Amino acid sequence: MNQKSAYICCPLTELPKAEQEEAKVFYSAIGDVVEEVTGTRGFVPHEHYDPIKNADYTPQEIDAAERAQVCTRSTFLIVVPIAPSWGGGIEVEMANQNDVPVLILCERVKLETRKLSRLLRGNPAVVQIIAYDSREDALEKLRAELPKFGYLYSVV
Repeated sequence: MNQKSAYICCPLTELPKAEQEEAKVFYSAIGDVVEEVTGTRGFVPHEHYDPIKNADYTPQEIDAAERAQVCTRSTFLIVVPIAPSWGGGIEVEMANQNDVPVLILCERVKLETRKLSRLLRGNPAVVQIIAYDSREDALEKLRAELPKFGYLYSVV
């Protein structure tokens, strides 16, 4: 992938098997919305480095590949924190260190009950938190909000 795009930052590995499959559908749908709005498909990690289908990649290979994706081939991150403490903070900090803006797409109930880390919410790279009530609502809100952030993807 030579063209810059959004990076969809989301948990997968430690989710229960049934939730993994549902999550993959959701993450791919986010990638689709990004493409619909920006003209470039969002980078969805499981579509490239699925922990089951691509289990032969070493942790070092995954780090190198995803670090390059976040730091040099992403115009912005979309963080989708559907599970607690899942390791996505590293991508957010890589984004911060490389001036890559971050949008957080989070269930409203997690925001209202303070289930989303203040450390994550307070990261200087975070430019917007989009609260949603259902996954369908998340896609619609993302579709509506992304045009407001055209500066994140118009210069690719």
